[in-house]
Amino acid sequence: MNEAQLGLVISTPAILAFIVFMYRKGAMNLPGAFAAAFMSVAIATMLFLSQ
Repeated sequence: MNEAQLGLVISTPAILAFIVFMYRKGAMNLPGAFAAAFMSVAIATMLFLSQ
């Protein structure tokens, strides 16, 4: 695992936690939270596998 992959492994859960926090505080609606989480995981997966 190189440094870029390690960064993705660390940053993706942080992004997901921020999405959950924003949803619970009412800053995001449920469809927006699902879309943001799905796209975050999809982008991280694509970048992780392309390294």
